Amino acid sequence: MKILCTEYNATGAIGIVPVGDDALLRNNDDFYLPAFGKEWSCVPQPVVRICKLGKCVSERFAGRYYEEAGMGIRFYADDLERTLREQGLPEGIASSFGGSAAISALLPREECGEGEYALTVNGEKVFEGSIARHPATPEQLIALASEFHTLKIGDFLYTGNRFRHRGLQAGDRLQVTFNRRTIMDFKIK
Repeated sequence: MKILCTEYNATGAIGIVPVGDDALLRNNDDFYLPAFGKEWSCVPQPVVRICKLGKCVSERFAGRYYEEAGMGIRFYADDLERTLREQGLPEGIASSFGGSAAISALLPREECGEGEYALTVNGEKVFEGSIARHPATPEQLIALASEFHTLKIGDFLYTGNRFRHRGLQAGDRLQVTFNRRTIMDFKIK
């Protein structure tokens, strides 16, 4: 199983970054802030689970490659990311460590509809989005990811988001709603 994560830059260009499977944080388990970072942020984003083996999948057939979707939150060590960038080193480790990719329970694709979602931090809604309004569709991202990686059954594709909530601290409570239903609810410790 692979975790493929979509990243957007300031101009809207898209990259797909593989992350180790130890990054998954499941079952609304609390996220424990690692000691290597002091400044933390998170990105809420839809996730699809690959259900079919594929390589170089055409966008028009990519919809056949997932049957389930849900939500995820990726965590970033902002200070580490900045330091690595300044040193000219790859920044991936700042967002690909153990427990850095929280994931909700998955729903059948037909129940996802427009995929309206929201992130709430400590009871305050900080972001609202929709799969339908994303810069790239899951199908486009599956096609892109399959150019570089063989998609396998059980792989997760985090579809990314340009929004990043900064300033996470121990004690914060994160909740994500998907189609008006709370599917993620956990604390930062």
